[in-house]
Amino acid sequence: MADFHKVQELGLDEETTLKIVERLKHIAQLYRTGKPLFPRHLLEDLSRQIDEGKDEVYIRDFDDVPQVYSLTVPSWCTDFANTYRINYQSIHSLSCPTPFCPEFVLRSDHAPVTIEYMRASGPSGSTLEAIRGAFVRQRQIWMNSHGHQNLEHHLATLKTTASIRKIVCFGLGSLGQLCGYHCTRAHTQHAAVETMVASLVKRGLNRGQEIKCYAQDPIYDKVDQEFLRSIGIIPLEDPKGFLEVDEHTLVFSVSPNVPVKQIVADLDWPAAMVWNTVTPSEKDRCWVKRTEKNGTVGWTCPFTTDPDSGRVRGMIKHYAHAQFKDSDECFGDLTIYMKFDEYSSSD
Repeated sequence: MADFHKVQELGLDEETTLKIVERLKHIAQLYRTGKPLFPRHLLEDLSRQIDEGKDEVYIRDFDDVPQVYSLTVPSWCTDFANTYRINYQSIHSLSCPTPFCPEFVLRSDHAPVTIEYMRASGPSGSTLEAIRGAFVRQRQIWMNSHGHQNLEHHLATLKTTASIRKIVCFGLGSLGQLCGYHCTRAHTQHAAVETMVASLVKRGLNRGQEIKCYAQDPIYDKVDQEFLRSIGIIPLEDPKGFLEVDEHTLVFSVSPNVPVKQIVADLDWPAAMVWNTVTPSEKDRCWVKRTEKNGTVGWTCPFTTDPDSGRVRGMIKHYAHAQFKDSDECFGDLTIYMKFDEYSSSD
């Protein structure tokens, strides 16, 4: 990960290049020793500080040094930000310097969990009644789809030794945007939660207990949250969704903007996951430079916002799995994973 020649290609002076390489080597060494990026105690402590209404929070970096962050938008970024959010950096993000600002890896806020500032979009303007009507229509389409049948089949037949008492969802999107492709996807994905509950109860994996459902997505507004509660899904603020994940949880995640897979792998391994397919391996990747016809230089990021990792691949070896066939393209490339004491895969 800390290749001198790759960093040297970024055009920095030798002293800065050496500092960056040493920092990347240090990160890689900590990671190889098994140090978690996202330990539960760190997220619990951050959640507590936010709940206490503090103006500032302290978050330990990868070296366990407390760093202070303001929860009030600083004056230097009020022209583009009106709120804060928790920023989670995958091992890929920590280990692969961006060519735009490679020196960022030397900053104190180059850490797995930080606070960053952003401009939140306002409420969608949709009413609860309008959202309900759109959801009912899309739910019916989902219930009659091949995707619904496929999901039911795999949840009923994949080998598992787990019991499931809750479903925690990440990144399913706002329900209030009532036009276009994203609306169809969001409503279908939320409707699939009901299918999961019914399938797990029918199979008896809940062991007679109620299956509680939670959803975390910073894009939810108050109307989204009210509607979610009306269909039996409890909306949670970040990071409380992650803190709900335990050995009796099914994690449902669709192309999130945070590294859900790597966060979950550092927490308690869940009973099951329905999330983007984990690739068997990956080659050493770096930013790819591209030059447009007009001479403009751009860069392509070598990893997604929710990348796989060695830890994630090691975790799923304990799960039976089957690919979710999504003929309506409302979910993307997802796989269903269910915990089993021996690695097994579905036909």
